[in-house]
Amino acid sequence: MRAMQTESPAAPVIQQNLRWPSRFFIITLLVLALGLLIRPLVDPDVYIHLRDGKHWIATGLQPGNDPFTYTAEHKPIEKVEWLFRIGLYAAWKIGGYNFLIILKALGLTLALYLLGLLIYRRWPHLGITGGLLGLGALAAITLVFGERPFVFTYLLLPIILLLLDDYLRVDIANEPRAGKKLWLIPLLVIPWANFHPGFMVLFGFLAARIFEDTLTFLRTKDELAGQRLVRVSIIFGVSFLAGACNPLGFSIYTFVLKTVSSQAYMLSVREWLPPDFKHHYFFFSLLGLTWLFQLLSLRKTRYSDILLLIIFSYLAVKSRRNIPLFLIAALPPLAGHLQYVWKQWFPRLELSFVLRRISLAGGGLLVLVILVWTTSLGYAFRLGLYPDWHPDAALTWIKAHPVKGRLFTPFAWGGYITWTTQGKIKVFMDGRLPLYGDKVYQEYCKIFYGDSQDCLPLLNRYHIEVLIVSPKNHYKFFEQLDKSGEWALVYWDHVSQIYLHRNGPNQHLIDQFEYRAVDPNATPYFHPAQPEQALKEIRRAGQSAPDSYLPRFFEGDLMLHSGNPGSARPLLEQVLLRAPKHSHSYFDLGLIAFQENKLILAERYLRQAIRFNSESGFQAKTSHLLALSLKPRLGRRPEALRWARRAMKFQPSWKAAQDLVLELQTGY
Repeated sequence: MRAMQTESPAAPVIQQNLRWPSRFFIITLLVLALGLLIRPLVDPDVYIHLRDGKHWIATGLQPGNDPFTYTAEHKPIEKVEWLFRIGLYAAWKIGGYNFLIILKALGLTLALYLLGLLIYRRWPHLGITGGLLGLGALAAITLVFGERPFVFTYLLLPIILLLLDDYLRVDIANEPRAGKKLWLIPLLVIPWANFHPGFMVLFGFLAARIFEDTLTFLRTKDELAGQRLVRVSIIFGVSFLAGACNPLGFSIYTFVLKTVSSQAYMLSVREWLPPDFKHHYFFFSLLGLTWLFQLLSLRKTRYSDILLLIIFSYLAVKSRRNIPLFLIAALPPLAGHLQYVWKQWFPRLELSFVLRRISLAGGGLLVLVILVWTTSLGYAFRLGLYPDWHPDAALTWIKAHPVKGRLFTPFAWGGYITWTTQGKIKVFMDGRLPLYGDKVYQEYCKIFYGDSQDCLPLLNRYHIEVLIVSPKNHYKFFEQLDKSGEWALVYWDHVSQIYLHRNGPNQHLIDQFEYRAVDPNATPYFHPAQPEQALKEIRRAGQSAPDSYLPRFFEGDLMLHSGNPGSARPLLEQVLLRAPKHSHSYFDLGLIAFQENKLILAERYLRQAIRFNSESGFQAKTSHLLALSLKPRLGRRPEALRWARRAMKFQPSWKAAQDLVLELQTGY
C-alpha cells in the first residue's frame, strides 16, 4: 500500500454570493439538531451526578466514603468526573431539570457544528457536509445522549482537532510562531480530565499524527515533517501530564482500564454492548461507505486517517458507546475521499452559482419542513422528565409511612432514590457498577432475576427489609416472593411496587396496608372468591396513587367481569386519557362494544389493542375476538378467517380458535 501525505490548503470560506442561502441552510440544520436533542430527561446516571455534586459541595470537596449505599459504604466515593458533577448540580440549582436539558442540547449542537467545520475543510461543499452530518446523526440516533459528562468529550475533541488542523495548514518554515496555538491543547486537557475520562481518546489522534510525520520523515527526510513530529510529540507528552491534574492523579489512566475491564459493567450496561444490524443499520451502512471510499481513494489517503479509521471502526463494532467517536474520526476523511472520487469520475461536472444558490435554499426549506414535522409529532423540543419512569408515588408513600431497614431496588433507580431522599435512604447499589465489583453485581442479578436458590437467602443475608421494584421486573422474582410467604405487598401502581419483610421492623405497616385480595403480578390479579375485598383494596390503591391509571383499569376490569359493563366503561375511558397506549383497556372496551353488538366500535378498539401489545397470548385472545366481531358483518368473513388463523398461529392448541377457523372455512 502506498499512501501519500497531502496537507490541506488554507481553511475554505463561503463565497460572498452564496452566504445568505448557506447561512439559512446551516441555521435550519442546527436548529433541527437542537430540537431533536431537547428531549425529556431519562438517563438514570444524571441523578447520581446531581447527588454526588451536592455531596462534594456539602463536604467542602472532601467527600470521604460512599454515604449512599450499604454495599459500598466502606469504599471512597468516586472522584472521577468531580468537576462535571459540581457543575451539573450548580446548573440544576439555577434552572432545574429543564435547564440541564437545554445546556446538554446546546453543547451537543455546538459539537455537531464543530464536526461540520472539520468535514467542510476536507471538502468545501455544504450539501455534502449536511448530508454526512445527517447520516452520522442517524447512525447514532439509537443512543440516548443524556445530561452526562461525555458531552464534554464530544465538544472538546473537535475543538482540539480544529486547532491541530490549523497547525497543519500553515507553513511553519515561514511562520515560526505557528505552533503557538497548540499549547491550548494541554490547557484544555486539564478541565477535560476533570469532566470526563474520555479525554484519553485525544492521545489516539495525536499518536496518529505522530505516526504520520514519523513515516514521512523517515521516507523523505522532510525537515517540515521533522519539525511537526517534534512539536506534536511534545504536546502529546505535556497533555499526558496535564491529564494527571485531577484528584486521581496518574491513577486516572488505570481507573479507565479497570472500568472497561469490569465484566459486569461491560456486559450489563446497554451502551457498552456491540451494535446490532437491526437497530444500528445506519451505522453499519456508514461504516461500509467509509471503508469503500477509503479504498477508492487509497493513493490520496493520509496514514493518520487510515490508522484512526482502523482503531475507531474496531471500537465502534465492539461497543455502540463508541459510535460517536467513530463519527468524529471517520466523517472528515470521508468528505475528502468523496471529493477525490468525484473529481476522478466527474472532472468537468460543476454546478453553476444559480443552481448552488437554489440547492442551498431548497435544502434549508427541506430541513425546515422536517423541523416543523418532527416538532408536531412530539419528537423535538420536549422538556421535563420522562413519564412513567420515576417511582415518585412510592417514595411519597414511604415518606408518609416511614419504613425501617435496608432497601433493595433496581440499580437504575438507585441514584434517583438517593438523590430525592437526600441520602436518607441507602440502597443496594446504583449505576456505578465498577465501584461495587463483579461479585456484588452478580449477587444483585441473582436477587433481581429471582434465582431460585439464591434470591431469598441473599435478601436475608443482606438484611433487606424493603423492596421497591417495578412491575416489569423479572417474573421469577415475584414468583419467589409469593412462594416464600415472607414478603407482603403494601403499595402498587403502574410504575412501582413496595414489599415489606414479614416479622420485621415494619410488621405494623403490613398489618395495616397489606394487599390480600389483589396481586397486580398475577393472572387473574384478584382473588376470585373475594371480589368485594378486592374492590376495596383497588380503591385504596387509587387513593395512594391518584395519578396512576392501573387502579382505574383494575376497577374497570373487575366491574366488567362482575357483570357491570356500564360502570366499567367510564373507568376504562379514563385510563386511555392517562395512558393512550394501554392495550388491555382497549381490549376491555372492545369486549363491551362486542357484547352490546356495536361491532364497528368493537373492531376499532380491538385493532388498537393489537397495535399496542405484541405479547403472544394477548395477540391470540384479541385476534379471536376481532374475528368474532367481523364474522356477522356483510363481506367481512374472509377477513374474519384471517384473524382467526392469526389467533391459532399464536396459540395453535386453542380449541375455540380452531372451532372458529373451521366454522369460517366451511360456512357453518
